[in-house]
Amino acid sequence: MTFLQRAPEIVLGFDVSKDTLTVFEARSSSPSPKPCVIDNTAAAIRRFLKSLGRIDLAVCEPTGGHEHVLLVELMAAGIACHRVDALKVKAFIRSFGTLAKTDALDAEALARYGRDRWDRLSLFL
Repeated sequence: MTFLQRAPEIVLGFDVSKDTLTVFEARSSSPSPKPCVIDNTAAAIRRFLKSLGRIDLAVCEPTGGHEHVLLVELMAAGIACHRVDALKVKAFIRSFGTLAKTDALDAEALARYGRDRWDRLSLFL
C-alpha cells in the first residue's frame, strides 16, 4: 500500500452522485472557500482541477461506480486520492455531533477526514 509522506496542505473532499460532484476544499493555511458543484464528467473534472493548481490529496466515497471517472482524472493529473470506507467516515462525522446530511456537509467531512487521517489513508492506485 502507498501512503502520503507528509501532511497535506490542500485536501479536496468529493461527494459523488451520478451527474454531479460537490467539492469542498480544506486548507491548512487559510479559510476554505464554499463548496461548489461540478458535472461528473471527465472534461468538467479536468477543467476544475486545472483551475485550482496545487492539490495534495483528494478524498471520495465509493458510490456504486459513479466515482470511477473522478478517480481516473485524479490519477491522470498526478493527484493522490483515497476512496474512503463509508462506515469509517460516517463514524468520523458523528464524532463531531453532526446529524444533518447534505452533499455540501458530506464533501466538507470528507476533506476534513483526509486532513485529519492522512497518515493512515492508503492511496488509490
